[in-house]
Amino acid sequence: MSTLPPKAASVTIEGQPDGYTPPRSFRAQVAPDGTTRLVISVPSDELAATHRALLGALGAPWSLRYVKLTDRKTGQLPKPETWVRMDVKPELVRAAFDARPALIWHDGRHQLWARGLHGDQVVLDELGVLYCYPDDPAFRAALGDLPETKEVGMDGRDYVRVTFLAEADEEEASLFQALSLQKWGG
Repeated sequence: MSTLPPKAASVTIEGQPDGYTPPRSFRAQVAPDGTTRLVISVPSDELAATHRALLGALGAPWSLRYVKLTDRKTGQLPKPETWVRMDVKPELVRAAFDARPALIWHDGRHQLWARGLHGDQVVLDELGVLYCYPDDPAFRAALGDLPETKEVGMDGRDYVRVTFLAEADEEEASLFQALSLQKWGG
């Protein structure tokens, strides 16, 4: 069990923790673009294992997109910054993620998008919510005994405080190098 905080916590309007714990569950949903997806919510200590299991359902090679929303030192970016890499071996990605747990599974500065060979995707957002596109039996199988529900998780909270960890600054820089991620766009 990690001693690092979760990516995000539900808070009151004053910014104080409100005691909410996201349900350990998943739900099917129609995304804004009309595609189907799964929305997965797990406690922080299960996030890494669940993320790894879902990534394992993707066909290789993978394409990655790292979307930086916030700079810990300067605050929210006026426009998200994107780094990408196509045709990455899953073993390389797994090793890079495992070597940087504070950044990947505990820091809320970014979103991570992984796309498989057939267009299937796993997204880990800044709140620690996982999304799988499309709603596919392979993703459901990877979730194991996680119960299905209609209950909304952290993605439905009114006020959320995102975690920013100083140790993740170096992990972020080294992730770009380890995976040869290239900055995309302005």
